[in-house]
Parts: sequence; C-alpha cells; structure tokens
Amino acid sequence: MKNYGLYTLLALLLLFWGKAFGQEWEYSIPYQPSDSEMTRQYCAYEMSDGRIIVSSSFLFNVGSYAAGYPFYPPHNALVALSPEGEELAQNFYFKDGYWGSSYNPYVFENENGELFMLTTFSPDHESRYFNYFLNYDNPPTDAILGLYKLDDNLEIVESYEYSFPVDTAQGQDNTNPCESSGSIHLHSAILEGDCMVGVYTKNVSKDYNGIHGYDSLFFFRMSFDGELLANVGYEIPYSGLSWQMIFWREQLVPTDYGYIYYNNRSNVPPASSLIDKSRVIGGSVVYMDKNFNLLRIRHFKHPGTTNDPWTFDDVSIMRSRHNTTYFATRSNKNYEQGHDDCYLYEFDDDIEGVQEVVPVVHELHRGVYDFDFVAECRAVDVGDNFSLFFCYSLNVGASLGGDSWVVIEQLDHDFNTLREVYYSTDSDLMWSCAESITMTRDGDVLMTAHTKKLTDQSQQGSVVVKFPAEVFDGIDEAHENGLKVAIAYPNPGKDVLNIRTGLQDAWVEVYDVNGRLVHRQDITENVTGIDAGGWAEGVYVWKVMANGKEVEIGKWVKK
Repeated sequence: MKNYGLYTLLALLLLFWGKAFGQEWEYSIPYQPSDSEMTRQYCAYEMSDGRIIVSSSFLFNVGSYAAGYPFYPPHNALVALSPEGEELAQNFYFKDGYWGSSYNPYVFENENGELFMLTTFSPDHESRYFNYFLNYDNPPTDAILGLYKLDDNLEIVESYEYSFPVDTAQGQDNTNPCESSGSIHLHSAILEGDCMVGVYTKNVSKDYNGIHGYDSLFFFRMSFDGELLANVGYEIPYSGLSWQMIFWREQLVPTDYGYIYYNNRSNVPPASSLIDKSRVIGGSVVYMDKNFNLLRIRHFKHPGTTNDPWTFDDVSIMRSRHNTTYFATRSNKNYEQGHDDCYLYEFDDDIEGVQEVVPVVHELHRGVYDFDFVAECRAVDVGDNFSLFFCYSLNVGASLGGDSWVVIEQLDHDFNTLREVYYSTDSDLMWSCAESITMTRDGDVLMTAHTKKLTDQSQQGSVVVKFPAEVFDGIDEAHENGLKVAIAYPNPGKDVLNIRTGLQDAWVEVYDVNGRLVHRQDITENVTGIDAGGWAEGVYVWKVMANGKEVEIGKWVKK
C-alpha cells in the first residue's frame, strides 16, 4: 500500500508537471547566448483592434560568449501579435552610428487607431561594434528624440525627429561604453488626450573628475503630428546616465493640475542646494503644472529607516483610482548585501500634504531568498474592478541554484491578498524573471518574462503570456491556465522547507520516497516553514490540501 501511495503521488506529480500550458496563449522567442542576434521582449500593449504590440530590444552578438553579456548595445524593436498570440510582424530599427538609448520604445495609438513608436537614438560608443560612430566619415554629434508612425507590418511610414547635440567624448566606463557616454534617455512617456507627455535625460560622458558638466532633465509634450509643443529643461546635480538607470521607465503620473514625477534621490530641479542629500531619503517627488513649471518638491523613503543606507532599483509607478500613487521597487531595505526583496508602497502624494516625506498609506513586502525582483518595466497595474495587480519574481538567482517563479498577486484597496498565482515555464529547474504586467480592456493579464534553464544556461527565452481574468477566480481556473497556487522553496533545500500559498483553511503534507507521511502542518500564514533538519537527504513529495481535496503537489529535494 505504501508503494501504491507513492506511485499515485508520482503519477499526480507528472500530471501536474507534464500538463500542457492552458493559458490563453504564450508567445516565445528562444535564443542562446551564442546566437548571432537576439530579440528580448519587455512591455506588451493592447491596441484597440485587439493586436498586442510588444516593445522590445534587438541585439547583435559580440562574437564571444566569454564576454559575460555577449551582445552589443540594443536597437529599438517591436513585435506585433494577433489577439490569439500569433506573430503578425517583427521589426527592428537600425540607424548607422546610433544605438537605441531608451532600450525599448514606447508605443502609442491615436484616436484613429494609428500606431506610433516614441523613442530615442544616441551616438554609439561601443568601439568593438561595426556600428561604432567613429567608423563613419560624418559621425553623429546629435542624439535623436523621434516619433515614428508605423503601418501594420511595423514599417515606418512617417518620421518626426528632433536632434540635440550631445557630448561625444568617450566615457571612462569601458564595460558599458554607451551608458557612460553622451546620450539621451527617454524614461517616461504617457498618453494625455491627443498628445504624448514624456521625460528624457540628456547625459554627458561619465567623467569622475566632472569636467563634462551636468546632465539635464527635460519634460516635453508632443502631438501625433510630430510637433514638439513644449520642451522644458532643468539642470541636475549629477552627470552620466548611470544615476538614472534605476528609475528608467514608468515614473510620471498625470494629475488634474499637472504631473507628479518620481525621481532618484536628489536628481531634481532646480538646484542641489534645495535637496536633502541624506542617504535615508530615497528620492524626490516633483510636482509640476501643465506647463512643466515646478510647483513643489517632496521626498520619499522606505518606512522606518533612520540612518540605514537605502536602495531603490527597478522602480515603476502607477496612479491609483483615488489620487494616490502605487510605487513598486526592488530593494535591500537595510543594505543587506546579496539580498534583494520586492516592495510595493502606496504613497499619499497629494500636493497639499504638509509632510516633507510623502506618507505611506499601505506597504507590501515580498521576498524568499537571495535575489527577488519586481517586474523591471512595469510591476503594478490596476484592473477594471479596482483591484491591484502586483508582479514580481521570487528566488531568482538563489545561491543553491534552485527554482524561481513569477508571482502575480491580486490585492484589494488595503493591500490584502485576494489571489496569488505562480508561473514557471516547465518542470525543469528554471530562472524566471518578470519584465512587465499589463491589464487588457477585458481584465485579462499580459505578462512578459525572461527565462533560463539552470541545468543548461545556454537555453534562454523571452516570452509574452496572456492569461484570462478567470485565473483569479479559483484553484481550478488557475490550474486550467498552467498556473500553480502553491510553491516550495528553496528547492533544492537543506534544513527548512517553505510552502508559500495564498490559500486559506489549508494544510500541507510531506511524504518520503517510500510514500510514508513524514510531516503534516496547518497553513496559517502566507509562508509556512517546516523544520526538515532531521530528515534524510533525498527526494520528498509535498501536497497542499484545501477544502477537503488536494490542490497542489510538487517534488522537493533535500541536499
């Protein structure tokens, strides 16, 4: 009977792991670091006709895998998918002597349903690259802010470009030559009426002696006819693109009086003397009117921090339906080396607030092991039912080489978890890192992610997945769409087996290789820790039970 029980468990395990993905669809671009070129997908946008346009980067290989990240600087790229996830078109936008300094373009649609790409190009400083600007008789001295109208095949049919002289001196950081040289970087753009409003940084070459001067921050408004209606600049007290890269996308929100712009630390107008440079302060909240005149500057920080150094990385923000701002970030809050967690804050950033540091209305902290990441480009979105969706990756880069998962968490107004589901590509050990989450008009979920096999790191991929809204309705709906409702970590592990689930009134059972029950424990919190210190090394099977039935099963390896 014991062996029969084991075979039953293993059969169920194979059923779960071998199950074909049932999500609405998944579009994948596999690649290997040795490939001559690579397309990496970042943000998925739903158009009015149901098409999905994926903002992407296209890269050529440097020709040596030993280089670590073996690709030259990126070029802007787009992928068009049908409502059913079939590829309709794919294109990248190469310019002689330039690189795509916004990394992946912003996508907009005007009231006539016409498609536009808003992005930047900057002189290419990568001396190993055939595209290096010094190879040209007339090397570029300007960077470009461009709006491009596209046809159904993603071909450019109209171009509107604005050129700005930039510093073409070589940056001193040879590991990232373009990022440390003169460029412009578009790191926020939103649709407002019949115009686009955005923010870009004009950067000088990174010079540790500061001889090239300071960067500038520009707020602009552009029509779909390509007219630059406003372009207001402020000098900031830093130089070199690297200071801005942790706040590199989605940091501007509209208000009835103008805009709120979240920025890294003290990199804000009008002068550094007005800014608190304390490392406790994480960044600045800049209030501007419709003409980009500065109205006020406040600050934000991690709640509870005093003199501990802060970090904020991979920041993205979203305006709530009740005039607050959701702020997602990856951080080691108390400066723990080698340990990053995911945070979601709701800031009460009303311009009339009396506090110098914007108050935190709600806070959510998620993390399991070593490095955990919020979705890099967009980690938070708001659904039609006013619920909030938070996307992040757990256990990414674990020192034991274990599994990782993309988590999509549905929250109510008070940050209470309504549903939590987990995505991974297959039963093999995988590194899964979310890039963005976007809600469709019908309440479905579009997610982009980057994946890598831990057993063969040459096998990598970039995926776009569409999940129907029903995945959050219950356990069966999640399973039908290839998602888990409980996970175990770290896997492989040692003395502690953690079971993570958003389920209530549930318990976990653990069986050894002979099918014997070795542990049973009620699940009372989001994470249930099980002491496995006295267990023998080997393979165990865990089951999560809820509502009187088995709802999830998995394998855990103790080393």
